[in-house]
Amino acid sequence: STRSGNFRINPLTMPITLDRKKIDEALPKVAPGLAKYLRIMAFVAKDPRYYDDPDFRRAFNGFYRVRRSAQTWQPQFFALMARAKAQNFDFPRTLFELFAATGRVEASFASKLYATLHPNAPVIDSVVLENLGLKLPSVTDPNRQAKVVGIHAALTKTFADLLATAEGKYLVASFRTAYPKAAVTDEKALDLVLWQIR
Repeated sequence: STRSGNFRINPLTMPITLDRKKIDEALPKVAPGLAKYLRIMAFVAKDPRYYDDPDFRRAFNGFYRVRRSAQTWQPQFFALMARAKAQNFDFPRTLFELFAATGRVEASFASKLYATLHPNAPVIDSVVLENLGLKLPSVTDPNRQAKVVGIHAALTKTFADLLATAEGKYLVASFRTAYPKAAVTDEKALDLVLWQIR
């Protein structure tokens, strides 16, 4: 088992086991989300100020289901994306700065911002967390920020561990065969498949 922050993860007790049947069933379902994700990353690749582009923001909001206020929350969020890019924030700093800007510990959105700048980083998503046997601390937990940082570190380690297994290698190879033109990281391929395993 591996320790990350306050979290001990034993891969043997994960609710999900990556098996080839589940991977094969999930792969075709990945296509719509993958197309949206590639659209986001195309902006990132071609425009150094992508975070100011209304089309990028629409694509990001659509893929990541952003329902926060377009008047108050979103301008703060995308301004933070600009600063995080310029200053190369790590995940804990991204989480802290989003809290400073919005007054909320936004585990999922901080990870989505961070993963846009670091495509090999995992996204904190309820479906993926459930599949991996992880749980976010409650919103009232006084140590919520530190625990979210621990969850992100645990998720990063779990992704690396899964990708090193025979099933993880099968997943990546199958993904590359199914979507040969999709330039995504192995971690993103895993993330997209895990999201489809319900």
